[in-house]
Amino acid sequence: MRTLLLGEGAGQRLLSLVDPDAPSETEFEFTAGKILAQAYPAFTCFVFTGGFKMDDRVYKPDLAIVAKDFSHWFIVEVELVTHSFERHVLPQVRAFRFGDPQSGCESILSRELSIDRARAQTLLHYVPKSVAVVVNRDEPRWRDALLVNGIQMLVVSSYRAPTGETAIQLDGSLSITSLNLGFGVYSATDRSIRFPPTVGLLDGPLQIEDERGGSALWTVSRASGAAWATKDTGVPDIEDTEHVQLVRAYDGRVLLRHPRLPIS
Repeated sequence: MRTLLLGEGAGQRLLSLVDPDAPSETEFEFTAGKILAQAYPAFTCFVFTGGFKMDDRVYKPDLAIVAKDFSHWFIVEVELVTHSFERHVLPQVRAFRFGDPQSGCESILSRELSIDRARAQTLLHYVPKSVAVVVNRDEPRWRDALLVNGIQMLVVSSYRAPTGETAIQLDGSLSITSLNLGFGVYSATDRSIRFPPTVGLLDGPLQIEDERGGSALWTVSRASGAAWATKDTGVPDIEDTEHVQLVRAYDGRVLLRHPRLPIS
């Protein structure tokens, strides 16, 4: 039996692991949401039932966890390991990872994050998103199969003392795969990209990789209430007044992206 010892001296008490198969799915979702909200105070955690379509089916997750600086976010599916992995779990999380978000997603993000629909659309389509599954007990076979699909897995366990005191354990952590550094507008006159001054870039030299895999040196500076990224040599292949995005990949590379939808 797994047991926790809490407190010091006369205040010590023992809490024993609650049967992981005892809670209903609804009860387990509540427990998972509770500890995730506490474990990630720099994020907003909320129920998210927006749909993602894949193979002509629409699937809906349980939670979303969005960084308060809007640099990245997570879609979270809460599952009991008694569910069928191949028929139930894997198709859902693959849809969240690779599928097309449906229109209702924007409304939920707008409401829960108190942002307008245009900004919600930007978050949905351009801000890096990862997918995680929270389960009631460890299942190595699930973990390995999810990892192949670029999906994370965490385990939540509950403990209870004879007095009724409870504790929740979170095994694992949400891993950041990439970050949105910011959106800017290219000025052909200045041969520079203009960003808000709060963009996540330090002044000085910066290597940026474009969508074709080419890499070039740029210089970041701040002036006139903005941050400017200027290409050191050559003219960037960017249209005047075009919106661009910078993303920091998991390996530290800074990637230049050309959003296809309006940016807010």
